[in-house]
Amino acid sequence: MRIRNWVVALVLLLTVAVLAACGPAVAVPERDVDVSVETALAAQEKAMMGVLMGQIDLTESELSSLLSVLNQQNSPNSPIQAIHVWTEPGNKVVVRAALDEGVIPFGNSLDMAGTIGVMDNHVMIDLDGASVGSLGAPAAVLDMVSAQINAALADPSFGVAADVDTGDGGSLMVGLGG
Repeated sequence: MRIRNWVVALVLLLTVAVLAACGPAVAVPERDVDVSVETALAAQEKAMMGVLMGQIDLTESELSSLLSVLNQQNSPNSPIQAIHVWTEPGNKVVVRAALDEGVIPFGNSLDMAGTIGVMDNHVMIDLDGASVGSLGAPAAVLDMVSAQINAALADPSFGVAADVDTGDGGSLMVGLGG
């Protein structure tokens, strides 16, 4: 009987320790961001012109549509239905990947929030939070995910960024350098 009590106590202690290591869920803005193929095509054209002009300006809907359609084209079996991006003042960005039903048992979205900027002439992101459903990721995981995202963004094929700005929110501007 004593061993059973110790096992129950140990399981409860481990459960509390795991939950204590988890961070809070990411708060996603309540405003709608429409995603469509037509908007993605317009965003692609706008981005191509922006590359030539040295500055790319996209609204939340344009950026979300472009990322969603690119994901569908490049990963046809992806469980991601859509990618929604919200921009906030102070270069804050919130990203939600809406997942197919049942991909993850405790939620149908992957959410990330962070600050976007430029380091060594490459766009980079510093994650403040990430969550799956209502389960937040601990700080150590955020650092690893940020490092992987930033390594991908440092690819020379993305060009050279000189500035990033979300303005008052609702849009993203990437200034390109020589």
